[in-house]
Amino acid sequence: MEKDKKIGEVLGIQQEDMAIFLLLPLSNWAMYATGQRGLPKEAHEKLAEMLAFLKEQDEDGDDTFTAAKGPGSRAMKFCEDELNRNQKKQNTIATQLEKCKAKYTSARNGLKLAGFLTGKMQEKWQEEQLLIIKKRTEAAIEKNNLELQAEYECKLRLLKEQEASLKKELSGN
Repeated sequence: MEKDKKIGEVLGIQQEDMAIFLLLPLSNWAMYATGQRGLPKEAHEKLAEMLAFLKEQDEDGDDTFTAAKGPGSRAMKFCEDELNRNQKKQNTIATQLEKCKAKYTSARNGLKLAGFLTGKMQEKWQEEQLLIIKKRTEAAIEKNNLELQAEYECKLRLLKEQEASLKKELSGN
C-alpha cells in the first residue's frame, strides 16, 4: 500500500481510478501496490508516461490552478484588508508614541523646574507643593519612560516593514 499511496499522492488519483486508467483489474493494481505482483508492460509504460507528464509540468512552472493574484482575487483582497489594518495600527501606535513622548517631556520639564525651585520658596506650603509636583512628575516619567517609547518605535518599524511587504505583494513584485 505504501507504493500505491506514494504514486496516488504524486498523481492525485485514487486506487480505483488508477486501475481504470491503466486498464487493470483493481485487485491487480492492489497487488502491484503491495509489491506482490509486477505491472504489465503496457500499464508500466502508461504509468511512466503519466509521471513524466507531471514532471514536465512541474519544470515548466506553469501552475494554472494556483490562486489568482489579480485584482479582486481572494489573495489580493486579503492583502488589501491586511494593509488597511496595518495602516490603522500604525496610526494608533504613532499617536500613542507621540502622546507618550509629550507626557514624558512635560513631566521631565516639571521635575527639573521643581528641582530648580526647591529651597527658593518663601512659604512652607509652597515647598510642600513642590514635593507633590516632584512625585507626580516622577510617576508620569515612570509611566511614559524611554523603554516604553522604544517599544512603540519598534512596533511602528515592524508595521512599516509589513506595510512595505504588503504593498510589494499588491503591486505584483
